[in-house]
Amino acid sequence: MSAKPEFQQVADSSMEFLMTEVLRYVETSTAPADGATEQEIIFAREMSAAKMERMGFSVGFRLCERLSQNRTFNASGKDPTMALAAAQLEAVKFLCKEVWMEVFRKQIDKLQTNHRGVFVLKDLELRWLTRLPPSQESARVTAIQMLAFPCG
Repeated sequence: MSAKPEFQQVADSSMEFLMTEVLRYVETSTAPADGATEQEIIFAREMSAAKMERMGFSVGFRLCERLSQNRTFNASGKDPTMALAAAQLEAVKFLCKEVWMEVFRKQIDKLQTNHRGVFVLKDLELRWLTRLPPSQESARVTAIQMLAFPCG
């Protein structure tokens, strides 16, 4: 008789500290040289956002792969022309419910599609942004940088 596996969780403060250090690392690794022009500074910021998105994509891909190991996303019994759309919707629902719950301990607040058929996920109280001051410009810039990670 084997014992049930214990699930390990990470404290929110540890995750926030890790994100802060990742942001600091990305900023220093893509920082422009001293005396850089304004265009070079803007380019360096865009490069850091792109790096955060790539990191977020990589982490999210691996997490989704692990969480969905024993799950298939198919639309059995559906018309073959609608099967792809139904499987995509099922995968996005999995992301909204299970993956978001695993990362943020809550489900996504709103799932929509825009006029082009692209899924839009809305989280009205993202945990990583709750401790940032609401009316400071530096906090807004930090929030944009932090949001590049889950958007990846």
